[in-house]
Parts: sequence; C-alpha cells; structure tokens
Amino acid sequence: MRRKISSFLMFALCICQLVMPFQAFAEDSAPVLTSISFKNAELKDEFKADVREYGLVLENNDVSPTLESYQIQGEADIFVTYVYDDTNHQTGLTVTLQYDWGTTIYNFSYTNPAQYEINSNNLLSNIYCTYGELSPALNDEDTAYKLYIPSDLTQLEITPVTQDIQAYCAPVELTLDDEQTPKITLYSIASDGSKREYLLDIKRVDKTTEQVKAEMESPDFKSFVDGTRLYQKPEFLITVGAVIGGIIVIALLFAVTRRIAVNPYDKDEKPFYSPVE
Repeated sequence: MRRKISSFLMFALCICQLVMPFQAFAEDSAPVLTSISFKNAELKDEFKADVREYGLVLENNDVSPTLESYQIQGEADIFVTYVYDDTNHQTGLTVTLQYDWGTTIYNFSYTNPAQYEINSNNLLSNIYCTYGELSPALNDEDTAYKLYIPSDLTQLEITPVTQDIQAYCAPVELTLDDEQTPKITLYSIASDGSKREYLLDIKRVDKTTEQVKAEMESPDFKSFVDGTRLYQKPEFLITVGAVIGGIIVIALLFAVTRRIAVNPYDKDEKPFYSPVE
C-alpha cells in the first residue's frame, strides 16, 4: 500500500515538474504592449511592458482620451474599453490584448477627472471596432453609418467614445453567425439626459479576418473596403461601360438613319385633295 502511495506521489511530482515550466513559458511568451500613447492624455509614469496599472493625466479633462499609437510584442488583438463609476462618469480606460490562450490587461485611471458639469453634448468622437471600418468617417452631422466587417467575423465588439467625458454610450458585444448583418443602434446620452441615436448598418466584405488583419498591418494601410463595393468592382464597371456604349451606338445609328432616310413626299408636290372652299 505504501509503495502504491509513494509511486503515486512520485508520479504527481513528475507531472508538476513538467507542467510548471510549461506554465512559466506560456506566461513569459504571452503578448504584451511595448509602447502606447493616447490623444489628449499622457502617462503619469514611464510605460513598462510588465506594469499593468497606470495613471493617465488628461490634457483637457472635459474630453475623452483616445488611442493614438501602440506596439505589441507577440500576436494579439487589442480592445479599448472605458471605465465608468456608478453614476456613469468616466474614470479611466482599459486596454486588453486578446490571444488564443488568454488576455493581458492594462488599466489606466484618470488622475485629474473633470468636475461634474451638466451639458447637452451627446456627440461621439470615435467608434472602435476591431477589424471594422466606418463609412462615412464619423462626424458631427451624420447619425447613420455603414460598418464594414470581414466575411467570417463572428465576435463583434463595438466601443463608442463620447466627446464629452461626462456623457455615456454603452459598448456593444454581439456573437453572430457568418451571414448575419444586423442594424445596431447606439444611444449616446449627455450629462443633462439628452439622447442622440447612431445607427450602424453592418455590411460584410468579401475578405476574411486574416486578410483584413494582414492589410491593417501594412504601413501604408488606408482602407480594406475600397475596391470591394459593388460600384467599384471591375465587372460592375465593365457592365456600366457596355450599357453606356450601347446607348451611344444606338443614338448614333438613329441619327444617321434619320439623316439618310428617303422622304416619300416632294415638298413642291401639290396635294392630291384640295379642301372644299
């Protein structure tokens, strides 16, 4: 009996010795941020990849900070979410790196949040969506937009950013099948309670997530949607050209035919019948 217990303990010890180095390796190889910067905010302390908590000093504490640039060591998707207190006042933001076997999270808390002042600013300054592209570009006039996503994207995460730091607009997380193209309404609520609705019409492009990701990583990337719309496709342009060409040919033939056609009537010929006087 003692031999069996001893053998079991030795086996368990061997397993632990094998697993622990693997866990340490996985932790060491987890993707991390090597740099990050924000518009309208500066880090209070120097950024380090292994430090997860930071203070964020707002340049204008009435305006929400937005992601400006970042660098990732490893393969991961990046998500930005905003942190609110119980009264829906923005107090910071969270940057999450998501990869196949876990997440790496960095928290940024505002060191100089704005004093609460009621106003009617319910505009959005940005709409984050990983592997998503908004059309037209977000502006203060339009409230209806198309949000283009890859053909196989099933996890949709949308993070709206309010212009006024005291306003609130809830993020959206949806699980879709690869054929769904829903219409999504965002409600941006100002500190005085006034509401503005933004309608997002989801459209899928004929590109996979991997293809879009590869395009986005290109240094000269501008858009993964250009060239995918129906009116931008070669076959559409060829069809339109053929139709226009056909109309021109028909018009020319009509003009030429009309010009050379023989008139059966002589302009000097007197009418056969004369009206009765």
